[in-house]
Amino acid sequence: MPAIDPSRLEKQVRAVMEAFADPPRLRSRCLDVLEFYASRVRSSGGEGRRGAGRALGVPAAVLRELERGLRTAAAAEGHAAAMAAETLWTTSVQEARLLAIALLERQPVDDLPEWVRAWAQAADDALLLERLASGPLRLIRQSNADLFWRTLAACFESREPSQMTLGLLALQDAIARVDAADLPRLFALLTQAPPLQVGDAWRAHVAVLRETARRSPAEAARYLVDEIERGRPGAGRLARQVIEEFPTRQQEALRQSLRTHAAK
Repeated sequence: MPAIDPSRLEKQVRAVMEAFADPPRLRSRCLDVLEFYASRVRSSGGEGRRGAGRALGVPAAVLRELERGLRTAAAAEGHAAAMAAETLWTTSVQEARLLAIALLERQPVDDLPEWVRAWAQAADDALLLERLASGPLRLIRQSNADLFWRTLAACFESREPSQMTLGLLALQDAIARVDAADLPRLFALLTQAPPLQVGDAWRAHVAVLRETARRSPAEAARYLVDEIERGRPGAGRLARQVIEEFPTRQQEALRQSLRTHAAK
């Protein structure tokens, strides 16, 4: 990988932006820059996800400059931005797809749910799902809370693993800022979460429950007790992972439920 020369990088980014309204040329020039700064080529490490994406190891500074240029161009050319986003997403290169997600954030909020859910199905590694959750889905939440909850409900109702993982990642991103009045909606979504989780979905589910145990211990404990009593696979494991986050009263209720369930 060559050293980053700011003046050279500026010229390279400018050449990419000159092709912004021409999707094939934009794709070609963008990939040229990414390949130029690639430090290594490896297969993406998504757990059981489809796709044959490559991560080139492009430095964050290069991605930031490309993203800055793309966002500036998108602000002036909305339709071209949509075309550019779709074109970059169709590549097999992780960094190009990350740039596509950045462009997606320049689209009208009402259009984002369909895009996000479609892209989640094609996402081939954890980073892409995390970026969809902390980028476009966060933008939806900040702009239209009801649309955010409806979008997550659709993700969970799909029963499609990558969409359900996206939903859990979005809840993890949102949990510290979710209005207390919306916590019942959050727990209603969690009851639809995949029962046997691994990897990113599991970590996000645990993180959400840890935060809810601190914010609303009674509601969080009730959710876990209900899941244990329903015999949901993984419910006991979830409770044991987060039990220390609860006050004494809720801890005892959870331990009692675990003991009772184990005895059956």
